[in-house]
Amino acid sequence: MTHAPADVFRREGTIAVPGGNVWYESRGEGPRTLLLLHGGPGAPSDYLIPLMDPAEEGWRVVRYDQLGSRRSDRPDDPTLWRVERFVAEVEAVRQALDVGRTHLLGQSW
Repeated sequence: MTHAPADVFRREGTIAVPGGNVWYESRGEGPRTLLLLHGGPGAPSDYLIPLMDPAEEGWRVVRYDQLGSRRSDRPDDPTLWRVERFVAEVEAVRQALDVGRTHLLGQSW
């Protein structure tokens, strides 16, 4: 699937995180949320699009490009590439989108 069906709520935008702004896409509405994390750092989230299908089944599904990836800011600061900062990034995304408790699917690193 390359795009959300017309009847599935879809939103995208940017979120301020430590070190810059990240792009996100949210599909669907419902009491359960699936937050998708792509591999990286550096890989884009596009390959996760097929995993957004649960949005058609009453889930809210969110993917985003981590800092330094595709549609997100790409700062030239090597001190940002620490696990702790990426953990803070996930929390910033979760808070900005008011996700609350979530199911988390991470890839790669």
